[in-house]
Amino acid sequence: MKEMITFYCKLVQQCKVQGYSKVIQQAIIYIHHNLPYPSLTLDAVANELELNSSYLSKRFKQETGKTITEYIMNLRMNLAIQMLSSTQLQIQTISQHCGILDVNYFTKMFKKTFHKTPTDYRKTMGI
Repeated sequence: MKEMITFYCKLVQQCKVQGYSKVIQQAIIYIHHNLPYPSLTLDAVANELELNSSYLSKRFKQETGKTITEYIMNLRMNLAIQMLSSTQLQIQTISQHCGILDVNYFTKMFKKTFHKTPTDYRKTMGI
C-alpha cells in the first residue's frame, strides 16, 4: 500500500511540472520534497542540481513567472492554510512544519499573503 501511495504521489508531481524544462522540473520536485526545511533556498536548490544560482534564478523566473524565493514562500503559505484548516496544531508548530522557525516572521508573511493573521484565519474557519 505504501509503495502504491508513493508511486501515485510521484505521478502527481510529474503532472504538475510537465510544462517546464527538465532543469526546472527537477528544481520544483526538489523544492516540494524539501519544503519543511528552513535551509531551502535558491543556493541550496542550485547546489543540489549542480547549477550556477544566477542561471537557475533567471531560468526559474522565465519559466514560472516567480522567483524561487517567491515560489517557496507561496508553497509554504499554502501548506499553512491546509494545516490551519485541518489540524488543531499550535501556530508555532505549523510554522515549523512549513519551514519557518521564527513564528513572528511566519505570522508576518501569512498576514502579508492572506491579509489576516493565522489566528484570525482559524477563527473565520470556525476551528
